[in-house]
Amino acid sequence: MMMRAIRANTKWIMLGLAVAFAAWLVFDWVQSRDTGAAVGLNPVIALVNGQEIRYTRWSSELEFALELARSGSDAPLSDEEVRQVERGAWDGLINNVLIEQEIERLGIRVTDSEVRQAFRVNPPPDLMQHPAFQTDGRFDYEKYQRFFSDPSVDEALLLQIETYYRRALPRSRLTQQLVQVSAVSEARVWSEFRDRNETATVTFLTVDPADAVADDEVQDADSEMRSYYRDHLDDFERPATATVSLVSLSTVPSDRDTAAARALADSVRREIMAGGTSFEDAAAGNSADPATAAAGGELGRFGPGQLVAPLEAAAASLAVGDVSEPVESTQGFHLLKVSERTGDTATVQHILFPIRLTFESEDEIFDRMDELEGIALIDGLQTAADSLGIPISTGVTLTDGFDFVPGAGALGVAVDWALDPTTPFDEVSEFFRNATGYHVAEVTGRTEGGTFGFEEVEGQIRQTLLREARSRRALDLARRAMDDVRAASSLEEAGAALGWPVATAGPFTRLQFVDGLGRDTEAVGAAFGTPVGELADPADAGEVIVILRVDERSEADPELFMAVKEQIRAQLMFQAGQLNSSRWVQGLRETADIVDRRDRLNRQAQDA
Repeated sequence: MMMRAIRANTKWIMLGLAVAFAAWLVFDWVQSRDTGAAVGLNPVIALVNGQEIRYTRWSSELEFALELARSGSDAPLSDEEVRQVERGAWDGLINNVLIEQEIERLGIRVTDSEVRQAFRVNPPPDLMQHPAFQTDGRFDYEKYQRFFSDPSVDEALLLQIETYYRRALPRSRLTQQLVQVSAVSEARVWSEFRDRNETATVTFLTVDPADAVADDEVQDADSEMRSYYRDHLDDFERPATATVSLVSLSTVPSDRDTAAARALADSVRREIMAGGTSFEDAAAGNSADPATAAAGGELGRFGPGQLVAPLEAAAASLAVGDVSEPVESTQGFHLLKVSERTGDTATVQHILFPIRLTFESEDEIFDRMDELEGIALIDGLQTAADSLGIPISTGVTLTDGFDFVPGAGALGVAVDWALDPTTPFDEVSEFFRNATGYHVAEVTGRTEGGTFGFEEVEGQIRQTLLREARSRRALDLARRAMDDVRAASSLEEAGAALGWPVATAGPFTRLQFVDGLGRDTEAVGAAFGTPVGELADPADAGEVIVILRVDERSEADPELFMAVKEQIRAQLMFQAGQLNSSRWVQGLRETADIVDRRDRLNRQAQDA
């Protein structure tokens, strides 16, 4: 019976494999199709070190990535999200090709016996999760062995798994070579443990260069400005920019949408109170919280301070079994029920009604988009916005490499469109959608990237040099004041006499950001290098100079170190291996000859 049931599920196992190993299986299918593909029907989309990558492979991998993204999102992907997925899929494709080329160059091969051994002892991870091979929620190796030893198993399934191993094993071997690192020394492990666990508490005086140093005390920086410019040319690279007019139609829910969500919550509550349904059934049928809906809306057991304030206040006022009025939070409206209360803890259930655009609101937005587009395509975006009374932002600068667009949010897809040299001036774009709404742009200007001229950054350089000079002057000032600080009965007394503020910080570790001392600064180092109770020499804390006294310090526990050192060592080796692998792939990309033909093919398609 067991084998019959598993064989009946063969098609689902194959489907699971197809999803789990799509990157491998699709590649093989596409490559076989690419071999004899006509250039016109399946053009070359890229060249990687002379190797042709055809459109079918790219489109298959992109579609797989999009499907994966869609499956993890409750809402349709926005234009910006699609752009991000496409960028990730393209980078992944290029990286995969480069890795395949390296496997071939290094001559990494697997034998039939290695495939058989992997098949026996190392089942594909996603196959291990398949219900057909589970017993009591755990992978059952005997079921796996019995299934694949049965002669009636579909040979296509076996070939698919073999394909997976023949492609996965060489990569696994290459990865092992990349992540292998020299043994991490005991001293390095101890240093990491110490940095995570030792703490310091300090009191410190702050010398702010902006307050402590007057303008006339700082040497004029003009004589150094041109040499600074020549030495820091890389800091003055100018990215390409485009100037656009931008119209945005917000999809942020309005007061009307909020009222609709509240009305729905009221309606469900009335039905529960009238006995038409139970709270649990209402949660299963209406709650937008997938983690709790199937469990009757049960959130869990909570004590004081464990729920967000509006929910905690409402739950505290409920008798056991009562259903609250709708309670608003950042997630939407909640109906709450306390099913049990013991002391100051309670078991709470909820039904979530998110505040979303209603169908009526969406229709209104789409109607305005249609009107705006119709006018803009004939008379321009400015005329369209004016005629419909929609605000328009003119002279908006979009910058290459910066996805955030003021007034619109993350909208890199619009940046790419506006910077494309083939986009004509005064052309009105399609609507771009992101988390804040729909946006349409019109290009009015464009500037190529390059290097800012000295005159353009002269003021910026002057301010930088003056700031550095002030910092040096403040450090000298603090050093000269050390005798007075040591002579005072306390830092507080010295601060009052010098007019410098006094603050405390801690306990903190070497790895933390410390308010007033910064992160990984000279001042943080002084907090751990100065004996307790003594003053440290003036130290740089980033924007300010500090004089600190170490009040307390906890030392690392050697016994605890012995208990956790191997775990820390494994973490450090894993991090080093990941860094090696990342650098290796980046090195491949930097030295590779990569020709991207997507834009050219897209333009050809548009022209056609």
